[in-house]
Amino acid sequence: MKKSLLLFFALLILSISVTQNAYAADNPKSPTQVANENGYSLGEIYEPEGAINYSSETGQIMYEYKIDAKWYPASMSKLMTLYLTEKAINSGKLDKNAKVKMTDEEYRLSTLPELSNTKLYPGDVYTISELMQITVSNSSNAGAMILGRETMKAENLASAKKIDKKDKDSNKNTASKQQKKDLDSDFVDYMNETAKKLGMEHTKFYNANGASNNLLLEYKAKRYQSDEDNYSTSRDYAILTQHLVKQYPDILEYTKKVAPTVHYVTYYTYNHSLEGADMSLKGTDGLKTGSSDTADYNHSLSTKRDGLRINQILFGAGDYNSVGGEKERNMMGNSLMEKSFKEYEWKKVLSKGTQKINGKKYYVTEDLYDVVRKGVDYKVVLKDGRASIDYNRSYINDSYGPPSVKVETPSKHKFNETKKKVTSTDNRPIIMTASILLAVGIILLLTWLIKRKKK
Repeated sequence: MKKSLLLFFALLILSISVTQNAYAADNPKSPTQVANENGYSLGEIYEPEGAINYSSETGQIMYEYKIDAKWYPASMSKLMTLYLTEKAINSGKLDKNAKVKMTDEEYRLSTLPELSNTKLYPGDVYTISELMQITVSNSSNAGAMILGRETMKAENLASAKKIDKKDKDSNKNTASKQQKKDLDSDFVDYMNETAKKLGMEHTKFYNANGASNNLLLEYKAKRYQSDEDNYSTSRDYAILTQHLVKQYPDILEYTKKVAPTVHYVTYYTYNHSLEGADMSLKGTDGLKTGSSDTADYNHSLSTKRDGLRINQILFGAGDYNSVGGEKERNMMGNSLMEKSFKEYEWKKVLSKGTQKINGKKYYVTEDLYDVVRKGVDYKVVLKDGRASIDYNRSYINDSYGPPSVKVETPSKHKFNETKKKVTSTDNRPIIMTASILLAVGIILLLTWLIKRKKK
């Protein structure tokens, strides 16, 4: 009986231990725990509402904590505004050097109470690029809304040109109609449409800047009158920032600046983790912060070391109304970044040339690079004539997956190379014949001209 009881308790303890280990494997340490292991001393009150580290190149998740929990991005909403502005610039619809003259309306917008802003005086002229800089560095709410309007004007004008190319006055007509359009509502529609296209399934925007909508007073978008805050998730914002940094890397030229000067005013970054800022994190050149009494403290970081760029979203750190959390946010963010750089690397996993894969020889058409967890065993897999590596990992959504390269059997590769050489050689006689005929033609023409002159 005693032996049976001892055996029972031994099995019970073992099962509890296994369950705890499995739970620990599936539930990584929280951001405050990681920060405390890194030398800080943070209480649970600073625990964020969500956090994620992921590869900017591939979308592979390196760290996650409540990544599908709903939260309020606050001024990080401006990242969608900047994404759509960059999209318009890169498609040639909007010139980043285009000038925007401030009016009384822009001035009133820039002096709304309780909002972070840059005073935009009537008559002052800002380029789109300057508006982007103050939107990033000073979190200018007016700057973001003006960018939204200018981007929408550019998109509407481009659409009008496609619809009516024959109308000579289409540009003038469209320009006059722009003044009557509800550009603010149109732009928020555009933000929400883009979010859906990108796969941001749990995101809703009510304005272009992320302020609590009730604080915009008469400047609320007409079709978005609800006193709601923009909302999203850490996963959704990972999707947005992945697209922003990978599609438009020049955004980093704005976000990396610690103390830029625009119109004789120097703006000091709120992103304390930028390299050179007061909580400098090596290799960090982006992206944006956001805070409010409903959102607490948020940020998005982008850091690159040794070819590996990691982006981070951290939502809802601390308590805006009581203990704060601005610096504690960066303590956790920096600690999570250091953790991921220690655990992962960007490396060549398959070299160009003839390689043995799964017991057979193949020709790899180019070097294959991927994000690899240090010390992990991985295998090369073949699918549809392409090679990639496989190990237990996940991505920010189903649109992402491991990078791959084309592979061929040695015989097929040899055939293709021979075919290229033959095609190249076959073209030589044609080119030579054409050159000879051209030379003969020139000589005959010159001879005829000389004879004609003598006559």
